Amino acid sequence: MDFKTFERLKKTYDTYIEEAERLIHRDSPIQQTRSVWIDREKIEKLLEQTDPRTGGIKLFFGQYDEETIEGFESPVKKEDYEGRLTVILAASNNNEDPREESQLVNFGKTCPPDCG
Repeated sequence: MDFKTFERLKKTYDTYIEEAERLIHRDSPIQQTRSVWIDREKIEKLLEQTDPRTGGIKLFFGQYDEETIEGFESPVKKEDYEGRLTVILAASNNNEDPREESQLVNFGKTCPPDCG
């Protein structure tokens, strides 16, 4: 992918999500997730669970709520995450859905608030 396409995709998402947040939350739209960073160690642990030829990482999209925020590995400000989008990475062979919790990773660094 070239950078022009990369920037266009990000801009289209930003425009769409800002409009959606204003429609949904009217007076107090959420500054929605722009990116999620997952460390290499977590990705490698997932890939180790897959077949070398047919394996990969399957991405799922989700949204934090009060209950899912409580599962964070380290304490966070609830208001920084509630309602924000996230990605869930899953170890997968041939695009199959995960069958075990060990095949799933979440809780990367979400931007905002952690934009590095």
